Amino acid sequence: MAANHSPRFRLLKRPTGARFLACFVLVVAAANTAEAQEAEKQTPALTENEVVARALRRAPLTELLEGAAVAEEGRGRAASAYPNPEFSYLREQTFGAFGTREDYVAVSQTIDLGNRRGLREEAGHARARSARREGDAARMVVAVDARQRFYEVLYRQARVPALEGWTARIDRALTIVTRREQRGDAATYDRRRLERERAVATGRLATERAALEGAQARLRAILGEAAQVPSLTGTLLPEAEPAALPTLRASSASRPDLLALELRIEAGSLDRTAASRWWLPDLRLEGGWKGVDLGRQGRTDGFLLGAALSIPLWDRSSGLARVAEGEERVAQGRRALLESELAGELGGARAEAVRLRRAAAEFREQTTSASGDLVRIASAGYEGGELGLVELLDAYRGAADDAVTTLDMEHSARRARIELDRLIGAGPR
Repeated sequence: MAANHSPRFRLLKRPTGARFLACFVLVVAAANTAEAQEAEKQTPALTENEVVARALRRAPLTELLEGAAVAEEGRGRAASAYPNPEFSYLREQTFGAFGTREDYVAVSQTIDLGNRRGLREEAGHARARSARREGDAARMVVAVDARQRFYEVLYRQARVPALEGWTARIDRALTIVTRREQRGDAATYDRRRLERERAVATGRLATERAALEGAQARLRAILGEAAQVPSLTGTLLPEAEPAALPTLRASSASRPDLLALELRIEAGSLDRTAASRWWLPDLRLEGGWKGVDLGRQGRTDGFLLGAALSIPLWDRSSGLARVAEGEERVAQGRRALLESELAGELGGARAEAVRLRRAAAEFREQTTSASGDLVRIASAGYEGGELGLVELLDAYRGAADDAVTTLDMEHSARRARIELDRLIGAGPR
C-alpha cells in the first residue's frame, strides 16, 4: 500500500485522464479539419461568369430595374386608357291639366376620331421597352464592375505568393548567413543587410495582404454576401485577342443604351404626332330610352339617339407637343453623343487591348526562365564564395519584381479588355 502512495506512482497515475482528454481533443480537431478540407473540396471555385451571375441575381437590383420598367408600363397604360361611358337619367315634368312627365335614360361614349389615344398607347409601349433596355444597360454596368472586382481579387491573390517567395528566399539566405557568422565565415554586415532586405519584403507583403483583404471585401459587397469570398478560378491574361475593328463596330450598334435611346426617340415622335392632331374633334354618341306620361291619354315609350362633335377652336395640346419635342431632341442628342464617343474610343481601346496583351505575354515568356536562372546562379555563387551579397539580393529582388511586373501587365491587359467589352456591350470572354 505504501508503494501505491509513493511519488513515482502518483506521477504515473495523474496524467492518465489528461492524456485521454488530449487524445480526444486531437481526434475531434482532426475530424473537424478533415470535414473542413472535404467541404472546401466540394465547394467549386467561382468563375468570372458565376461571379457576374451572382451579382446580377441580387434581389434589390432586380427590384430596382424591374420597378422602373413596370412604372413605365403603367404610365403607358394610363395614357392609353379609354374614357368611361356615361350613364344619365333625366326627368322632365309639367303641371296643370295638360301636364306631362317625361323620363330619359341614356348611355353615351366619347370616341377619339384623331386616334390620339392609340398613338399615346404606342408611345407608352415604346417607353416601356426603352425602360427594359435601360435596365439591360444598368446590368451591363454592374457586370463590368463585378468583372473588375473579380480580376482585382485574382490579381491580388497572385501577387501575395510572388512576394512570399521573395521573403522565403531571404529567410533561407539569412539562416545560412547566421550560421556562417557564428562560425566566423561571414561578416555581421551580411546578416544585417539581409535583415534589412527582409524587413522591406515583409512590409511589401503585409501591404499586399491588406490590399487583398480590401479587394475581397469589395467583391463580397457586389455579390451581396457577408461570408468569406469563396475561391476563384481564372486567368488574368485574356485568352485571345479581340475581334477585328469592323466586327466590334457592328457589335457596338446593339448596345442596350443605344437601343433604349432609339425607343425614346420613337416615343417622343409618337407623342408629338398625337399632339399635332388637336384639330380633330371628339365624337360623342348617345343612345337610350324615353318614356312620356300623357296623363289621361295614357303613356308612350320610345328611344333616343344623339351625336355631338367637340369644336376644337383652341390648340390645347401645344404644351404637350413642346414636351414631346424636347424629349425627342434630348434622346437624339444623347444618342449622337454616345455614337460619336464610341466611334472615337473603339479603335483606341482595341489597339490598347491588343498591345497590352502581347506585351504581357512576351514579358512573361522572356523573364520566367531568366529570373529562375539568375536566382540559382546567384545562390550557388554566393554559397561558393564567387559572388557577393549584393549580387544575391539583386537576383532575389529582380525575380520578385519580374513576377510582380508580369502580374501588373496581365492585369492591365485584362482591364483594357473589360473596357473594350464595355464599349461594345459584350459580356465576359
